[in-house]
Amino acid sequence: MSISYDTMSLIQYILFGEFGLLTTVPSFLFKILFPIITSFYLLQAFLIESNFLDMLSSRLDKPLGKIGLSSNSILSFFLGFGCITVALGSLQLVKLQKRERRIAEALLCITIPCSAQLVINTILVFKVSPHYLLVYILMILFLSLLIGWLLNFLFMPGKQAERSFHKRVRLQFPNTFLLIKNSFLLGVRFLKETAIPFAIGNVIISVLSFFGFIKALCQLTSPLICNFLHLPEEAATIFILSIIKKDLGAASLLAIFENGVFTPAQIFTCIVMLTLFVPCLASMIVLFKYEKFLFSMNIWFSSLILSILVGKGLSLLLMLP
Repeated sequence: MSISYDTMSLIQYILFGEFGLLTTVPSFLFKILFPIITSFYLLQAFLIESNFLDMLSSRLDKPLGKIGLSSNSILSFFLGFGCITVALGSLQLVKLQKRERRIAEALLCITIPCSAQLVINTILVFKVSPHYLLVYILMILFLSLLIGWLLNFLFMPGKQAERSFHKRVRLQFPNTFLLIKNSFLLGVRFLKETAIPFAIGNVIISVLSFFGFIKALCQLTSPLICNFLHLPEEAATIFILSIIKKDLGAASLLAIFENGVFTPAQIFTCIVMLTLFVPCLASMIVLFKYEKFLFSMNIWFSSLILSILVGKGLSLLLMLP
């Protein structure tokens, strides 16, 4: 009888609890994620179809040389804001030197948030304070430029990226109806792909919370998460889920935020750390496919160490309790 009761309690908690499948999940997917991601696809399509991206590439070619890149890699970075795994794959299709490709791979894996993570980060930052958004953008931009510069001049000696030659293109206004239609369809497809991982993430969090695994996990990681970084115990689960899929960790952070567990400063620290945190499993698989094992693991451990160090720096600056 007690087993049946516990089973029913668990099912009820999964469906209607703090991270409920019938409460939190539909609200997030349809009220928040879908409209924002569709808008992102609309902007992306407009920039490409209007030739604005080509015009931008020709002007950024020389500045990108400072961090070892050329304008040939711009589209891959733009794709990275949709999906890092796709962006890593696209780098193999572009004519790039090995050195430039590796710098681009490192920057994509370490500093660029995917679309789902970017959307959730934006939502969380606005919920905390709009002022944090500017700080977040400037921090990630600064770290991207710093890492690119270090890789270009210190850690990856070799021939500089060759400058690209661009044809003159005119700015044109694309078909509005087709843009909206294609963006809507892409948004629907993204929603279908995201719904299952997001639901799985919420179920995992619910089960872990119900059986007390979050507290057990905190005891194991408390020297790092709780004592060193001054973050709540729930942060341990968020980072573990991020190793599997970045949007799982970000979505879990959003769900936990609604419960008021984190302070605004702790939320901001987690957002920055999750952005810099290790590449997801799918991205690592692509890296292992195209790059040597040692180089791929260097990226993984570098992003882990950078995330922890930046998190510690923010905890000191923001005087987390």
